[in-house]
Amino acid sequence: MTISPSSIAFDFDGVIADTFRLFVRMARENYNYDFDYDDITEYEFLKSIDMDRQHAREIIEILTHDPHEIDLFPFYGADDVLLRISTLSPLLVVTARPLAEPIELWFRRHIPQLDHACFRVEATSVNTAKLEVLKRHGITHFIDDRIDTCEMLQEAGITPIVFTQPWNRKPHPFLAVETWGDIAALIDWKVSRPQGPPCSELLE
Repeated sequence: MTISPSSIAFDFDGVIADTFRLFVRMARENYNYDFDYDDITEYEFLKSIDMDRQHAREIIEILTHDPHEIDLFPFYGADDVLLRISTLSPLLVVTARPLAEPIELWFRRHIPQLDHACFRVEATSVNTAKLEVLKRHGITHFIDDRIDTCEMLQEAGITPIVFTQPWNRKPHPFLAVETWGDIAALIDWKVSRPQGPPCSELLE
C-alpha cells in the first residue's frame, strides 16, 4: 500500500503528540499516582486506572488549553514526516479536541519550519464529527488511536490506520503502525506538488 500525501490526514493526541505519556507524568508529579503508561488499556482511561475523576479533569484541562506551554512532545519522527508531507500537499490534522488554536500554537513551537498556509487543524469536539471533515477534504486514509473511530470510518469507506497504543492492542481488523517510520513507509513520496491554487485555498 502506498498513500498519496494529499489523501492522508492525522489525529493529534496519541498519534502526533505523546499526550498520555505526559498525562501519566503529570499525575505522578502533581498528585502522587503510581500507575504507568502501559496501564492505560482502555481509551476511556478511567476504566483502566484508579484515579480521582477531578484530578484527571484538571490535567486534561491543562493539556487541552495549554499544550504549547508544557512539555508535550511529538512522537519520534512525527515532525520530520509531517514537514515532508507539507512540502508535497496541504497537511490536515483532525482532532476531537474542542479548540484548534492551542494545537496550532503547539505546531508553531515544535515544527516551526512548517508553512502554516499549507496546514490546517480541524477541531470537531466529538469523534463522530471527524467523518464529515475527512469527506469534505477528500481524505481516503486516516491515522487514529481510537478503535471506535476506525470502525466508523471503515463503514463510511475511509481506510483507517491504527497508531498502536496500550489502549488499542486488543485484536482488530485494521492496518496498524507503531512508529512514524512505519507511516513514512506507507507514503508515496514520488509525487510532486501539483500546480494550481495555493495551499490556503485547497484547505478551505
